[in-house]
Amino acid sequence: MKILFVGDIFGNVGRRILASRLSSLIAEKGIDVCVGNGENVSGGRGMTKNLFRKLRKYGLNVITGGNHSFSVSDKDYSFMGEPHVLRPMNYPPKNLGHGSTIFTLKDGREIGVINLMGRTFMHESLDCPFRACTEAIDELKEKTKIILIDFHAEASSEKAALAWHIDGLASAVIGTHTHVQTADERILPKGTAFITDAGMTGPDISIIGMKPEGVIKKYLLQTYVRFEPSEEGGMLNGVIIDVDDDSGKAVSITRVFEKITPAGGSDDDE
Repeated sequence: MKILFVGDIFGNVGRRILASRLSSLIAEKGIDVCVGNGENVSGGRGMTKNLFRKLRKYGLNVITGGNHSFSVSDKDYSFMGEPHVLRPMNYPPKNLGHGSTIFTLKDGREIGVINLMGRTFMHESLDCPFRACTEAIDELKEKTKIILIDFHAEASSEKAALAWHIDGLASAVIGTHTHVQTADERILPKGTAFITDAGMTGPDISIIGMKPEGVIKKYLLQTYVRFEPSEEGGMLNGVIIDVDDDSGKAVSITRVFEKITPAGGSDDDE
C-alpha cells in the first residue's frame, strides 16, 4: 500500500494548493490512500464542517487534527462524528469525535489511522499518548496490519520516543504541529517509518503560516499581537510511505516538498 500523508494544511493557501495539485499528485505517484492534517485549515486555526467536506472532495481519505481541532468558536462540530475525521485520541473522553479509524480501499484493503497529541510544552494534563497508542494499536491490529499514526507534538524528542516505543507495531509514525519539514525520514529497525515533522502545506512566505510582521512584533514587544494568515507563496509538504501489505512493515518513506503558487483568489467560504 502506498500512502501519502499531507503535512498541516494551513488556511486559504493550503486549501487552494490541494484543490489544484492533490489529485494529480495522487495519480502521478500511484497513491492508494491519502491522509492529511487539517487542524489549521480554517484561517490557520481549526476546521469547519464545510472545510471538512472540501478536504474530502480534494482527495483526503482521512483527516487528522491536533490542538486546534476545536478552535473555531460557535461552530457546529457534529462532523467530528464522521468516521474519517479524527481528533487526538488522548483528549478527555467526553469530547466529540474519536481518535482512530479504519479506512477501507475500493479493493478491500484496510488501513488503521491513529491521531495523538503530545504533552511536552503543550497540554501536560492530557492522557499519556504512549499508553493510549499501544491500546489503540492492539484494537486496530484485529482488523488490519497497516497502521499510520499522526503524532501532533511540539518536542522532537517526544515524537521520536513514541516512534521507538512502538517500532514494529505500527507501519508509520508521522510527526505534525511544528509546520517545518524535517530531514530525518527513516525506517526504524523493526519496520516503522518515522519522520519528526511532515511540514506544512500552505504559504511559504510566512512564519509557520502567519504574516511575518505580526510574529516579529510579538517577539520584539513581548505583548499580545493578533496573527494574520499569510496569503503569499505556497508549498506542499508531506511524505509518501510504501508499506508491505502482508507484514504491515514500511518498505520506504520519501519526503514530498513542492513549491506551488496557487491560483489567485479565495477557496470560497470557511
